[in-house]
Amino acid sequence: MKVYSPTDIIKGIARRKDSIIRYVYKSSYPDVRKLVLANGGNEHDARDIFQEGMLKVYLKITDHGLKLTCRFETYLYSVCRFLWLNELEKRKASRRENISVDDLLDDREANIQIRENAERKLYEKHFNELGKECRKVLNMYFQRASAEEISVVMGYKNAQIAWDKKHRCKKSLMNKIYNNPEFKRLQDEIHLAG
Repeated sequence: MKVYSPTDIIKGIARRKDSIIRYVYKSSYPDVRKLVLANGGNEHDARDIFQEGMLKVYLKITDHGLKLTCRFETYLYSVCRFLWLNELEKRKASRRENISVDDLLDDREANIQIRENAERKLYEKHFNELGKECRKVLNMYFQRASAEEISVVMGYKNAQIAWDKKHRCKKSLMNKIYNNPEFKRLQDEIHLAG
């Protein structure tokens, strides 16, 4: 699949260029779908939110122009996320009556909750990919077990070996997380929100 720059994408959307719109669907819809499905929605909801997000972006481009400081996919994802939060709030209707997308842009608490959920899922995915020994050592470490306690439980000769093993396992986990494209997208969102 050909990759387009944010400028190419913005110009292509403004001109309703089919190849650009197909590219945006292929590159952006899977993440929006995952967000909606992970937060109480279904396939129909995901398609609706994505369509509405594309419309909002199109109107922003044609009415006011759009200058991006992040990847286009990150921007569109953020718009769709705010739309989905709005939809969830409308469905709840217990706390507030009606929230606009602009109101949600300032709703940092909701943004943080969704981001933390995504970060937790990313962490769990990579944690579960670690070997059994690493998972056990890190679980004990996260439960505040000392290096001495870990060495006894794991049968290591001394606390230094336990400390080294914990350090290697933690480094391996963090490298897996940092190298995941989803982590980069989350960091882009934090930068965009800041």
